[in-house]
This record gives sequence, structure tokens and C-alpha cells, in this order.
Amino acid sequence: MNQWRVPGYSEVEVLGTGGFGRVVLAKHEATGQLVAIKYLLAEFLGDPGIVANFRREALLLHGVRSPHVAQVHDFVERPEGAALVMEAVPGVSLRVLLAAEKKLAPESALAILKGSLLGLAAAHAVGVVHRDYKPGNVLVSQAGESKLVDFGLATLDGQAGLAAGSPSYMAPEQWSGLPGLPATDVYAATCVFFQCITGHKPFDAGTTEELRALHQAAPVPLGAVPEPVRPLVARGMAKDPAQRPPTADAFVAELEATARAVYGPDWESRGWKRLAAPVAALTALTPLALLATAGTAAAPVAAVASAPAGAGIAAATIGKVVVGVLVTALVAVGGFLVYQQFDDDPPRQAALSVDLTSTTGRDPALPITYDLQYPRVSGHADPAAEQRINAALRAPVDERLDSVRRALADPEAVARVRSQGETIGVRTTATIMLRTETLLSVRYDHALDSDYLSHSSWRFPEGLNVDLGSGRVLGPADIFRGDVLTASGMAALTERLVTHSARGFCHLAEVGGPGPLASIDSAETAAGGDHVPVADVVFTPAGMDFLVRYADLGCTEADGQETITLPYQEIEDLLSPSMLTMLGRPASSSSAAPSSAASSSAALDGKVYTNARFGFSLQVPEDYQRRPYAPSGGDGMEFTDSPLGATMTVWGENNTAGLSTADALAAAIRAVQAQGGQVTAQRVEGEQYTISGYTGDRIFYERGFVGRGSRATLHWDYPRVNKEELDAAVSRTVKTLEPGDLSRPH
Repeated sequence: MNQWRVPGYSEVEVLGTGGFGRVVLAKHEATGQLVAIKYLLAEFLGDPGIVANFRREALLLHGVRSPHVAQVHDFVERPEGAALVMEAVPGVSLRVLLAAEKKLAPESALAILKGSLLGLAAAHAVGVVHRDYKPGNVLVSQAGESKLVDFGLATLDGQAGLAAGSPSYMAPEQWSGLPGLPATDVYAATCVFFQCITGHKPFDAGTTEELRALHQAAPVPLGAVPEPVRPLVARGMAKDPAQRPPTADAFVAELEATARAVYGPDWESRGWKRLAAPVAALTALTPLALLATAGTAAAPVAAVASAPAGAGIAAATIGKVVVGVLVTALVAVGGFLVYQQFDDDPPRQAALSVDLTSTTGRDPALPITYDLQYPRVSGHADPAAEQRINAALRAPVDERLDSVRRALADPEAVARVRSQGETIGVRTTATIMLRTETLLSVRYDHALDSDYLSHSSWRFPEGLNVDLGSGRVLGPADIFRGDVLTASGMAALTERLVTHSARGFCHLAEVGGPGPLASIDSAETAAGGDHVPVADVVFTPAGMDFLVRYADLGCTEADGQETITLPYQEIEDLLSPSMLTMLGRPASSSSAAPSSAASSSAALDGKVYTNARFGFSLQVPEDYQRRPYAPSGGDGMEFTDSPLGATMTVWGENNTAGLSTADALAAAIRAVQAQGGQVTAQRVEGEQYTISGYTGDRIFYERGFVGRGSRATLHWDYPRVNKEELDAAVSRTVKTLEPGDLSRPH
């Protein structure tokens, strides 16, 4: 297959492929220097969220300067592709080393840990949290040093990112999607150190949920750890991040003190000496062995994309000033972007800061005092936008105070309050629930000190979401996909809210007893209106909070209020692509309209397989072999990767037996058990079921959609030993499966 390459470089060999990119060893044609180039896979070039994250990784890495972090030389982005040009390190990943050695001597493990911790410390010093420290992201070089690579999940210190990472090494707070902290990286590094000296991971489980529970609540199995380093492991893996060393620097200090006391002053040199032979032997088996003779001098002056034909640009000989002019010209003429060498820092925008402020006082004419808290931004590049943002953030507290003033507009009401000797206290507390580069989500909790206005309805939460770029307040049309703001879309949203309601949601008030279950749809209430939620929403690191006042849904005042949280994995398919981008979450195909059926019964349009008969579609893995699959009365396709022993089958069939989703799940379980397999996870949600587990030494994963007229099913089967290589492909296909019209037979 033809693949785009960074101009000026010739590819030597592929070093590896992951979920979003592939890494190759390449030679700069002008200088002969070897570098590693990380290419974003072509299938993701059309996803602005993923491309933005790839670009962000380059910028974050640019800010981290350390001999213990693999350096980025260039970032190149064109319509045909995007790539990071990086330092090539002659060595192997810690993952490969552990696969060969099983476990390491404590001094060697400590030496590797120290180097990578120093890399983390350099990142922490500029406010960057790695969030995906694992053996595969630590390189052990022949020169006797360890380097940190791959900042694809990194965030700025204190900012939330995706609740993502490598589950075996994720800190308790990371499982909850909380903001990244340097202590989060310390936890992951300690987990890897545990694995190095024991030969196994600290926690192991059959399902992700079990693994989450172990990391969040189970005691660290210190019995497997050599006694002299147990206190180090206990500190680094403390459940509470406040009980861990606060930064990688602090952890290095503790590590060195322990190592010197236990293993002597020459512990580090002995540790690296023991690693020399296995690292050299493993490196010799890889293309990186070429670096031993080619050298690892600084990368060429620029990895500048070639100019239009005939320009004859010799990028390696151009000075900084000329390169800067050249890059500007190429952007204007060629329509692509090049970051040259990062020798000069890009101009920095003024930092936007958000602070909480209060307005307090006493009303001059009414018996009212107020203490109202609200956020305020400063340092915006656009003064007009800053003014709009601050006006929007102040509006809820002003409206709150005005509503109490209106309640006392009647002179008799004022006289009654004064006769009781009461002064009504109006209070609002603001909480910043989530801040991203372009979004500020705020919750206001309105309280009231009053016997006169004593009803609970005077005390309620309110949510506000503001676009930090334009200053615009985001409404339902900005937050949700268009098809969600319909009667059926609101019904689906109501079902999800009911599932997560701790109160059991509420039933409409009717004479003689409770009526039917209420709906979150405004159009279903007595007040009527558009198909939008009858609740404010705010965003948190873990999910989306719906601030529900049940009386607004048509229930009784006695039903009260509730904050219902939907985790992102259960709500993001309802959010608009622009909202997902603001949240920093890649938009999946489920956040866009389903693609139309192809003209043939089994079309492969690019990397999307669409079945015309049943109307389902999904992304398929690159380079898999395919052949038709035809179950009784159905139609589909089978995709295989022979080297990995993986098979993905997707098909549609008519629901002639009238099965429910639960019926289909039960049948799938019986089929697995009949083959001697073990089911480790199962779930039913609406028309969708999921089942996964093991059959011998193989993993299976199945997702099915069941409607009145037809069904669509995706089934994966692959060896356990290849789980890590296949996880990304499985996840991607599952997320992109669009089931088509299940309401009728085909």
C-alpha cells in the first residue's frame, strides 16, 4: 500500500504499530542521520480531535528538555499525513526486556526507574503529566540510560484528560477521570517497578472493572516485593495521591536514599552493568542496531516538507531566519503546516486565568442581604470575548438576586417579612466543574436563609457552560446531536438517566396515585416546548451531570431534586462532534449520522465496510483479508489477520423468532458454554448487548443489536497472547459499528 512519507527522509524499517500510529526508523537523505518518525494512521486524518491531540503531543514534548526524554525534532502536518520526527534511541523497550528476562535484579530495576523518573521530573517541571507510564513507553539504551517516550495521553498538571491509560498501571484517581497530577505518574512508575522486581504486575484480573476495583481498593501485595524496597513501593502506590511523593523529583530522592542504604554507593553502576549484555543482545535483533554505527547525532536542521516541484530546496543548509520565511511561504502556497525544529519557542498567548470572586452587600430598599460567588476570567486574547464570558458567568447570580427581589415586590410581603424581624439571606456558591482549553463548565448552588421563603424550591443548583473562545453560552443544540433533540432521542436519554438515578427518578403526579414515569423531554411537560432536556447540565472529569428538579418534569414538589451523572462512555454517543472536541474526547462515528448503504451487498468504501442489505457499517482494520460470510438467512463479511490469528466477523440477519435483546444475549452465552468457553462480562442496554470472555487460550468479544425486524452482530476472536496488539483494533471497530434500521426485516 502507498503511504505518505515525510519528504527528505527514506524509510529504513517499521519499528512498531499502535492504535493510532506507526513508528519507523528513517534516514535523513541530506545528512544520513537516523531518526524515528511517528506517523498518524491515515484513517484518523479526517478526525480533527485526534489530529489535534497528535499535534498537542508534539507541543508538549517540545517543552520537555531532558536526556531522559526522547526528543522531538520536528512536527510535519499536511493533508496527506501528519508525523513526529523524533530522536532514535539505540536500545529496546522495557516491555521487550521484561519479556526476555522475566524479572530484573533490584539494582537494575532501580536504575531504570531512576532514569525514567528523571524524565517524568522534567515533564512535571513544565507542568506536563504523562498519564501513560508503562513498560512499552520506557526505552532502555545500550549507553546505560532509560528514556521516556510517547506523551499521547499527556495533560497539563491539574487538568483533566480522558479516563484513559494502560489499566495495569493506572492510579485510582485516573480511573475516575480526575485531573492529572505528578503523583499519578509516580503511581504508574511504581507499578512498573513492582513488575520489574517480581516478574508480574501488582494486580491482575479477568475484566477491566475487576482491575479498577483492585487498583482503587485492594491493598498493595507487598509480600511479593523484596523487603528492603517495600516502603518505597508502599509510598509510590498509596491509594491517596496526597500520600505519595508529590513529584517524580521527590520520588527520585527517596529512591536514591533507599538504594544507597540497601545496595551500597555503587548500586547504579552495578545495575546497569547487569543490563548491558541483555540490552545489547536484544538491540542487535532490531533495526536500531544500525544506530551503533550510524551514530545518534542531532537530527538534521529541518525536516521541511518539499516545496512545489522544481523548487529544489536544500533544507539542511538553510539557516533559522530563511527556514522561518520558507515555512511561511509553504503554508501559504502548499496548504500544509510545518513546525521547524522547535529551536525557537512559538510565541505564547497570554494565559487565560479563571478565579472565583464574590459580590456581597445589603439591598438599600428591601430586607435582603446577599453573598454571591461566581467565576471571572482574565487574560483573554480578545477583550470583547472576555467581556462576554464574564457577563455570562455573572448572569446566574444577578438573576438569582432579582428573583428574590421580585418575590418581595408586593408591599404586603415586605411588611410581613419585616414584622417577623427577618432579613432574607441570598447565597450562591460557584464550583468550576471542568475547564478545558475551550470550555468552562460551572455549577451554581443557590441557597436561601429565610423562614418566609422557606420552601425547598428556593434552593437549587444551576449549570452553565461557556465557550472560552467566543464567550457564547452553550445550549442544547450545541451540546447534543441533532437527532437527540427529538421525541425518540429524549426518550433514549430518559432511559439512561433512569438507570443512573439513585432516587429511582419520579412518576407524574395524578389523582389517586402515581402516574407514569416522567420524561426529561421538555415537550412532554405541561409547559411544553422543544425536545430538549428539562434540566441544566454540567461537565465533570468523569461524566455529565444532569441537575434535575423533579417538579419541573411534572412530578410533585415532594420528589425534590437530584444530580444524575452519566459517565462519558454512556453519553458521548449523544453529544455533538463539536462538544466532544471541546471536551478533548475524539469523536466516534456514533456521533455522526450513519453512513448510507453502499450499492453492492458487501462494499468496502476506503476502510468502512457497509452492508447494503442490512444497512450496518463499521470501520475495518487495515490490510485484513476479507471473505463473504453468510449465516442462515443473513449476510455479512469475515475479516482475518493470519499472522495475529485474529478473526472479526460482522453480519446481519432477520429477527424471525422475535428475540429480545436479553434472549439474544442468553443464546450467545449458551453457544459459548457449549464450546467449553467462559463468559467473564455481559451486559444488556436497550437494543444492545455485549459479551466477552475466553475459549481456551483465545479471547472472544461480541456486540449485538437486536430490533423488532432484524439484528446486527460483531464478533471478534483472537489469541490471548496477542491481546495488547489487538485491543486498539477491537475497540475501534466496536465504537464505529452503526447497526442500521433494525425495525424491519431485510
